Amino acid sequence: MGPAAGPHTQLTQNIIAAYLVGGRFFELKTVQKLDSLKFEKPCIDARDEGYNTEWSTELSLEQAYDEYVKAWILLHFIESIFNDRTNIKQSFIFNMSVGYDLEGIKTPGMDSFINNLADVSKHPVFRQYLEELDSFIRGASFPEAMRAKEKIKSLKNISSAVSPHIARSATLSTMHGCPPKEIESICKYLMEEKRLHTFVKL
Repeated sequence: MGPAAGPHTQLTQNIIAAYLVGGRFFELKTVQKLDSLKFEKPCIDARDEGYNTEWSTELSLEQAYDEYVKAWILLHFIESIFNDRTNIKQSFIFNMSVGYDLEGIKTPGMDSFINNLADVSKHPVFRQYLEELDSFIRGASFPEAMRAKEKIKSLKNISSAVSPHIARSATLSTMHGCPPKEIESICKYLMEEKRLHTFVKL
């Protein structure tokens, strides 16, 4: 169980909040090739603060990727705090959501996004955030603030326990009226070329 793609799975803090109330399967906010659109108004009438607009993510592909990497690493850290060992397999799953046609999914930006979520091991931002987490754990104030003195030794190995495979599955989001053949072609591409477990949003 967990949240479907939406504004609540777009930012790191929202993903963590969903985890803390029981979410374990996260369909990340849908991304597409058009990641810098401007709209005069959102499609949701929010009386307070709101982030949703008529298209997919309000973030660029790079910004969305950055949020998901941070959330992935921090959830490993949170689980390590609540468990006795850092070498147990994580209890949560990230599922990327992509749209809206095959041509768009094959663009360089989308291709890079998909590849890097499938395997982030060679991306510099992954190593950067792991190093920042290690530095935080080694900090003098961490044991007191987190009441985790007895766990410091095990937490120092957390970097090696964070899987570089953030998302091994994808949900396809298409526009209304998308031809069945187009949906079939996208699914075939995601499964056969990207080797991703694939879901189709009806």
